Amino acid sequence: MKRFFLLSIVLLLAYGGVQAQAMKTKKPSKNTETVDGRATGVSLKIAESIPLPEPHKGLEVPLQQVLKHRQTVREFREEELSVEVLSSLLWCTYGFNRPEEAKRVVPSAVNCQEYDIYVFTREGVYLYDAKSHSLGRVTEGDHRSLISKQKFFGVAPVSIVLVANYDRMKMFKETADRDFYAAADCGYISQNIYLFCSAAELGTVACGGINRDGIHKLLGIKNGRAMLAHPVGMK
Repeated sequence: MKRFFLLSIVLLLAYGGVQAQAMKTKKPSKNTETVDGRATGVSLKIAESIPLPEPHKGLEVPLQQVLKHRQTVREFREEELSVEVLSSLLWCTYGFNRPEEAKRVVPSAVNCQEYDIYVFTREGVYLYDAKSHSLGRVTEGDHRSLISKQKFFGVAPVSIVLVANYDRMKMFKETADRDFYAAADCGYISQNIYLFCSAAELGTVACGGINRDGIHKLLGIKNGRAMLAHPVGMK
């Protein structure tokens, strides 16, 4: 009996050692960040897909007041935008206002919905998925200053890059027609960013003088064009 009791203790200790080693070597989920081995939840830095909170669609600001205070801003504070503000900004930029019909807050020529919305932050670059209202990581690291030589891109906490995806515009046989409608659709999106920033008391500026070659290389764009970039931040 004594021998059996000692053997049981040895086996329990051995099992405990195996379990402890497994706990040490177990990799964290891709959707979590760890601090001292403890999962802390979704992280902008390492998450493959980041769900955004429900956008607050009613800013309760009269349209006339929004238009009155719409302006271009080139000086920003480094203060981060809250995830709630970012969520509403992206929905107003290119979200679905009629999701059951897959229709967006902006029009597009023959409803081709050709734009991809990239979000540059200190932590990385993300692609906005309007269907799931989430951000998908494209690459890690701070690439804001790659967008343009304008220094405010490195200061504003968020920059939105509007990319026309020509794979969704094959119905236009003439390049001139494709480029014309892509530019027109870009204007609608850009104005929505301006109007949201006016209502939310944020600053932004539409920039066409951007480093397209660098952006295309970073994002792996083969058949498309980075049209405009909007830094967004506190004034």
